[in-house]
Amino acid sequence: MTEARRTLAERIETDNPRGVWIVWHDYAARANGRWFPGTSIPGALANGTLFCHANLNFTIDDWQVPHPRFGADAGDFVAMPDPETYAPLPYHPGIGRLLADLRTEAGEPWEGCPRTRLRDMLDALARRDLSARAAFEPEFTLFRKTDEDRYTPTDAFTMYSVARMEAEHDFLQEIETTLAAQGIRVVGMGAEYGAGQLEINLHHEHPIKAADDLLTFRETVKALARRRGIIASFMPKPYDDLAGNGVHVHLSLWDRETEGGSEFGVRSSKNADTDHSEHRTSNAELSRDRSAGDGPLGLSAAMASFIAGALAHAPALCGVFAPSVNSYKRLLPGSWAPAHIGYAAGNRAALVRVPGASRPRMEFRAGDHTAHPHLALAALIAAGIDGLDRQLDPGPPATGDLGHLPDDALTQQGVRLLPRTAHEALDAIEADPVVMAALGPVCGPELLRIRREELARYERHVSDWERAVYLERV
Repeated sequence: MTEARRTLAERIETDNPRGVWIVWHDYAARANGRWFPGTSIPGALANGTLFCHANLNFTIDDWQVPHPRFGADAGDFVAMPDPETYAPLPYHPGIGRLLADLRTEAGEPWEGCPRTRLRDMLDALARRDLSARAAFEPEFTLFRKTDEDRYTPTDAFTMYSVARMEAEHDFLQEIETTLAAQGIRVVGMGAEYGAGQLEINLHHEHPIKAADDLLTFRETVKALARRRGIIASFMPKPYDDLAGNGVHVHLSLWDRETEGGSEFGVRSSKNADTDHSEHRTSNAELSRDRSAGDGPLGLSAAMASFIAGALAHAPALCGVFAPSVNSYKRLLPGSWAPAHIGYAAGNRAALVRVPGASRPRMEFRAGDHTAHPHLALAALIAAGIDGLDRQLDPGPPATGDLGHLPDDALTQQGVRLLPRTAHEALDAIEADPVVMAALGPVCGPELLRIRREELARYERHVSDWERAVYLERV
């Protein structure tokens, strides 16, 4: 028995849960799972649970894609719980929850598992004597549903207002304590730009835990909101006149992990991020930050090349981080969401923002909640590795408010537009061998298949706007 499984057995014996949920996430990042009560818990923890491969062929709203890769005869995969992810569900007392890796029926690692794809990219980074830390900054909007089946924001307070923090004090406090009980650290909470909009910043973690935490965060916030009779929406652009919801990711490079554990070392107070807590480990060992140096914007040569790789593969990365048709109603020039490929210091109009010389990490700003975070991080790390291997130069940082600069000024800086449509972004994924290799022979094609089916159904749909404009006029 491994140390992790021994620790899990001790937790189960101490907590004595009446049931456990084994949860996995499909390529649309939907949470799926099964509940195991009482006496069935030990067997489920030891052996996992079977699911049909065909479960992976469904869009986010439960439509099976045409010509699916996995039919009724495709057999099963095993959702094998990761013992390190065990946590009680505070909003369901007596229930424990574990996230699962997807494995073959023989129990072997499977190329179709998003967590395994990210793990493989981290192994590739380790072969270059590097590791990474990541943190997500998720935004969401609170709505009430009216009797007319319309959605209205829960308030109309101004941007970044204390009034919204005061009005949602109890809800925010409940989110923070419920996440803490599940081992997720919050480093900041507050009102955002739009009506009813909030942002909660999560702590830097090992990338797999960071992605796990984001998925758990979303499920937790939605569950707590439902109990209050409101809706927490992570939709990228809920209404054309409301602010969009993004999920920025911060990533820094570190020395390769030691044998002491999966955590990274303590960051010295001299280099500590001002907007994130110090990085601490269970074994209190030191690990050197490899993001800082004497390069542009205080970056190390490695971090500069890593960013250059992200810029080189930006169209495909945009497709992985923002894969839905709705994503491209948020990523508009001049909208506070990035629409241009470039990096800059403290510039929120650029795809990649470097917060400052004292905080030499990258912030990738194109993502939203329709992405699968494990696959998104796998693609980002693969692009960065390509930049490292080819020693790419990111060039000079961009300057100015890119969303409002004329085309000739952008051209002079070598700044290009991100994909403008989901069609363009999904095609960019397929055309990028580095990103497709990172996603693997199952996750990559299936992600494209699912998102293209959503897009095709959107394009066939006749909207209320079309009827209002054309029905009587044509």
